[in-house]
Amino acid sequence: MPNSTASTSLLVNLTACNTAELKQLLQSQSINNEKAAQAYEHDNLHSVRNHELLGQTLLKEHAISPESLRKALAIWHREDGDKKIGEILLDLGEVSHDALNLALCSQLNIPTVNLSNFDIDPQALQLLPGTIARRYEVLPLMFHDEHLVMATASLFSQEASDFLRFITQKSVLVVVAKRQEILQAIHENYLAHEENDGLQEYEQALSSNEPDIQAVKDAEFMAKQQPIVKLVDSMLQTAVLRNASDLHIRPEAKHFDLLYRIDGSMLKLKEYPKSLLAAVVGRIKIMSRLNIAERRLPQDGRITYVHQQIKIDLRISIIPVQYGESIVIRVLNKNQGLRTINQIGFQEKDEARFQDLLNRSHGIILVTGPTGSGKSTTLYAALQEVVKGDVNIITVEDPIEYELPGTRQIQLVPAINFSFPQALRHILRHDPDVIMIGEMRDAETCKIAVESALTGHLVFSTLHTNDAASSIVRLMEIGVAPYMIRASVIGILAQRLVRKNCAHCLEEEVVTSIMRENLGLGSDEKFYRGRGCEHCHQTGFSGRLAVYELLVVNEAMRDAIHASASADELSKLAIANGMTQIAEHGVTQARAGLTSIAEVYRTCM
Repeated sequence: MPNSTASTSLLVNLTACNTAELKQLLQSQSINNEKAAQAYEHDNLHSVRNHELLGQTLLKEHAISPESLRKALAIWHREDGDKKIGEILLDLGEVSHDALNLALCSQLNIPTVNLSNFDIDPQALQLLPGTIARRYEVLPLMFHDEHLVMATASLFSQEASDFLRFITQKSVLVVVAKRQEILQAIHENYLAHEENDGLQEYEQALSSNEPDIQAVKDAEFMAKQQPIVKLVDSMLQTAVLRNASDLHIRPEAKHFDLLYRIDGSMLKLKEYPKSLLAAVVGRIKIMSRLNIAERRLPQDGRITYVHQQIKIDLRISIIPVQYGESIVIRVLNKNQGLRTINQIGFQEKDEARFQDLLNRSHGIILVTGPTGSGKSTTLYAALQEVVKGDVNIITVEDPIEYELPGTRQIQLVPAINFSFPQALRHILRHDPDVIMIGEMRDAETCKIAVESALTGHLVFSTLHTNDAASSIVRLMEIGVAPYMIRASVIGILAQRLVRKNCAHCLEEEVVTSIMRENLGLGSDEKFYRGRGCEHCHQTGFSGRLAVYELLVVNEAMRDAIHASASADELSKLAIANGMTQIAEHGVTQARAGLTSIAEVYRTCM
């Protein structure tokens, strides 16, 4: 399997972070772009020696194992060199694209570039149209002597190299960057500029008092104008490229704000004139097939948005507020990489206990927490573990957030009264071994879930409660009898997502005395937080991690579940049986420097 830490030394030795560093590398390295194109076309002319050199480079950087190389070379010899060794390794799943590109770059002395802080020359950008940059996924960076330096995620073919040289009328020097960084930079440097084409003139027209402008002020007409189409498309593409979970359009008295929720943080990107709001809202309503004339009532819709041949589900919520209509768009990228159980962040003992629950033949496993706490991610990780067995898995979801091979996934349709109870009645006749219910939100759904667990099915579901013990009390409040809970529920995982400290701007955190007291911290313990830098968009955070508590229902816990049981009593018993509370787990992560105490306190207390 590909090694995620592969080619670290190559990155250290060949990476440029700014214009001056790249110029120095270009002067010191002998870069032959014709040779690079030949490497793309012929994998270094198909010679055995060069295949072995590529393999040795990958071995040296721990990107592949010796057995993987032997297997790939055997296939290459068997097929008489018709397929490149790199392609064979990729097909076998033995190497990542990034590791392979870095190995080839190392052989050809091609520098890699970190684009996050790179100062791109605007004159270089003007030589290549945005449509061509997006098609070939390349980005002009700067000039070096008489050459145009261009970043790419993989080596050019000779045909592509000739075409780019023809378009730019410059000799092209290739450097390599991460694909995601290139796509983000293309968006920021091309699409953001294209979005403004005609927008200022359009805004001025909307603000004009001329009589013939009256027709333009019709929302449906405005929403179909090219500047608005480009603007909304730019907003959606930015959300996808930045891996935002939500996009917010928030109207104010004289303008409206565009915000994105990234890694749990709300980031304001831009302000737009208030005169454009009706047109933007109208465009989104047209895309989601909502009533464009209705401005007094809330509306919900959805858009299937296609970005680079990837389908992304957008869930639209529009509500009227004092300054117009506010929009929130939930971005559900079903093709994003799913996490596995060992990537959730379990401690070793808890991972073993959770795996034991997944190996049971029947019972209910609940994942609880507020909205946005990562419940679905954990459920899908659990399903990926269960799907390895020879079992029939059926899920009932609203919405389907990820597409999981090996399962049958059912999308609810409330408009035709196809809800959780209706779906569950039918899937029980479909011979399932494992059932995943998106949410247990009413008595009827809970009753069917419990009955399913009691008749030999393993059931996964979610509840909205603050901690694990409260879930048992909540089920009783919904109407599930205590004896049925004792017989069906086998485990409850309560979790939160805390923002991870940015590793580039760590500084010592000031922890208040009340935080130390409430979390049981020593007065001399030191903790760290992110100060805020360009790497983290000045937030101090980069990514998120889960903190959790895992309650396993054993005999002692079953005996304690009765009609008058309180959440506090059940929680104390679970702690006595080895459960680590959420806040305590969060403090453990803060002691490791992964998050701040303020973040743990905000999320878990």
